[in-house]
Amino acid sequence: MRIPVCLALRLLQYRARQKRLVANSSKSKHDRSRVLREVEEALKRCKELFPEDGRSYVSLGKLYVQQRRYDEALALYEEGCTATGGTNAHLWAAWAYLAAKLNNVGLARKLYDAAIVANPQHAAAWHGWGLLEKDQGNYLRARDLWLKGIQSLRANPNPYLYQSLAVLAAEMDCVEEARKWFREGTRTVKGRASHALWQAWALMEQKQGDRDLVRALLKRGLEVSPRSRYTHLSWALWEKEEGNVEEARRLFKRGSELNPRDAAILQAWARMEEEQGEAEEARRLFKRASRVDPKHLYVWQAWGCLEYRQHNYDTARELFQQGIWAAPPRDPSVSLVFQAWAMLERDAGNTQLARELLKCAVKADPRSEPSWLVWAEMEEDLGFLERAAELRSFNMHERVQVVKPTNFATTGAGGKVGGLLAPVFQQIARWFQRYEEERERQEPELPELLAVEVAADRARAAARAGDGRQR
Repeated sequence: MRIPVCLALRLLQYRARQKRLVANSSKSKHDRSRVLREVEEALKRCKELFPEDGRSYVSLGKLYVQQRRYDEALALYEEGCTATGGTNAHLWAAWAYLAAKLNNVGLARKLYDAAIVANPQHAAAWHGWGLLEKDQGNYLRARDLWLKGIQSLRANPNPYLYQSLAVLAAEMDCVEEARKWFREGTRTVKGRASHALWQAWALMEQKQGDRDLVRALLKRGLEVSPRSRYTHLSWALWEKEEGNVEEARRLFKRGSELNPRDAAILQAWARMEEEQGEAEEARRLFKRASRVDPKHLYVWQAWGCLEYRQHNYDTARELFQQGIWAAPPRDPSVSLVFQAWAMLERDAGNTQLARELLKCAVKADPRSEPSWLVWAEMEEDLGFLERAAELRSFNMHERVQVVKPTNFATTGAGGKVGGLLAPVFQQIARWFQRYEEERERQEPELPELLAVEVAADRARAAARAGDGRQR
């Protein structure tokens, strides 16, 4: 019996997706490359079999982006939008994400707009466009986009819109508004199961100083997603800052076991071991991380800094070079590698080479304040005071300060809001008022249950302390 084309397409896409998961979890670089080649061939076959289906283009494009084949991904997305007649919002949003990644902000805006026109309920487009505007310092525009997204997706709420709006409110010092958005998000079905939402809430509460609430939120995040690498990393880093090194080490270890291909956890773990004086253990973890993800420039940068502090300058130079090679094109993060390398050459007495490296650092990221200040300090130490003053002036010119917009609010509580979005703010204010009234009549929901958990943890801690005094 002949299989229908539509069913054959679904089977090919499913098998390609499963193979990609196998490749991502493979420890062998050779096996991973082989399986990814098979995935690429399968997705190309899907595209040829049914050119009007946008999913094949999106999956293949993501594979190209993962492999840093950006030009091929751009051409593929353009081909896909043409083949689908411009009606696939997923394709437009994927193309917009890549354009933003490559710092083509104008193109990214147009593509996100096209995605929303194609499907006003496409959450990724609202969310991605808001993040783009926030990165550009357009906080009011970002707020408006996320609010419109929430309004458009009331029938199927998306937790990432609530999370981003809450985080923005927290960054603007509207803590109570942020809590309201976190509560609102965790009341939705998807939000309750979103580890990202719980983690972001915990990160905000860390700054407020309630340790028990932070642990309760992070615990809830791991309950809904036990493998979450982000929650493990955030929790471990926080425990380290609190001085609980053994607990941080346990979380790093568990996170790396559950996510063996995550270099960020290993890099953070290695940095902690170096801070504890365990240089050899840190080297072992850095080496492991570099094998897991050779393109992770932060691993090479941190490892190079370790060797630099240990006065192993030749080894550090090799590691910094690896970090520069690992950086994607036009990635401003590479400035961290150039700056660290420049400091090494400065200490080694190679002043001219240090200058050239610092030029590369500020060219890669003109907003990198540490690079400008290191350069100015070096020129000052060499007696070139006028040059140092010029560099500090350039730094002030490039510095981007986060300025809270006047009467900024996300719920309409910060003052009367006018313009086209006034009805949206008024509607959202009514939502919060209705939910607060319902909470007084209903049984405790998740946010209130967290308070119960925190109280129980405090009671257990007090009981253990009392038992210790009796003994």
